[in-house]
Amino acid sequence: MNLRGLRLFRGVVATGSLAEAADRLNLSPSAASRLLAQLEGQLQIALFSRDRRNLQLTEEGALFYQQISNTLDGLEEIPLIARDLRSRSRSWLSVVTAAPMANGLVVPTIARLRREGVELECTVHVENRFEIESKVAARGYNIGLISLPVENEIIPIDIMPLLRSRLCVLMPEAHALAAGESVSLGQLAEEPLVTLATGQRWRYRLEEVMGEAGLRPRIAFETGSTLVTVEMVRQGLGLTLIDPVVLPASAMAGLVMRPLEGEHWITYASVHAKGPRADLSELFLDGLAAHVETRRQDEPGMAGLVYLI
Repeated sequence: MNLRGLRLFRGVVATGSLAEAADRLNLSPSAASRLLAQLEGQLQIALFSRDRRNLQLTEEGALFYQQISNTLDGLEEIPLIARDLRSRSRSWLSVVTAAPMANGLVVPTIARLRREGVELECTVHVENRFEIESKVAARGYNIGLISLPVENEIIPIDIMPLLRSRLCVLMPEAHALAAGESVSLGQLAEEPLVTLATGQRWRYRLEEVMGEAGLRPRIAFETGSTLVTVEMVRQGLGLTLIDPVVLPASAMAGLVMRPLEGEHWITYASVHAKGPRADLSELFLDGLAAHVETRRQDEPGMAGLVYLI
């Protein structure tokens, strides 16, 4: 598709004049007329009615313009985007992860680094697992944070395990099971549970651990957000599986978590595109490790629930 022809098309729509639109693109009227004809030939639709002195959009031309106007605006932004990227210092990092990890790991790490005087600017993106893995591989982001295993490795990526976190049960602090040091699968099977919908990662973990013990979970409520399950637990609608990494201390008001009995752990990792890494990636990961270690030291019970690899 000829981008100059598309720009000419937009110019004609904006000015109502082929001559004026051609002048803006430094084209002669005859060259502009040929360019429009070529565009219509490629599209196989008539964009303008030529039975009057001024070109008038056809119905198909108007619909086409409505569909591509945002795309054309984006094309005009490309030079500005490139200029912005050139002007950015080497202190910019883009991180992509799931929402719970963004709240539990990424944001606290950024805040820690800034408090320590690190000149860090960071874009934090929230995506699903497929987008995280595929876009990091294509260098859409500097670094991704996920739980293992990798599921959608279409393009090879570098995987760096960071930490392990024990699977826990989240409950209101007044719940009867809060009196124990851990929760057995049998006890969990007797409780109403709030969880993510079928096919989502935390739902899979719940069904996996319960299924291995020959038990079936009592699902009371489903949602599409881990953060919503936390609020459901807070409101007494049921218990849920979670781990300390995705739930910062600031979100624990009125809640407690107890480890699930047995060795049930989640491994978290950073993922990177093959080849050179952004200069700030290692600095960010060092800050993340320091954040986790501080939580291990400062929060009761955390040392037994989370450890760095």
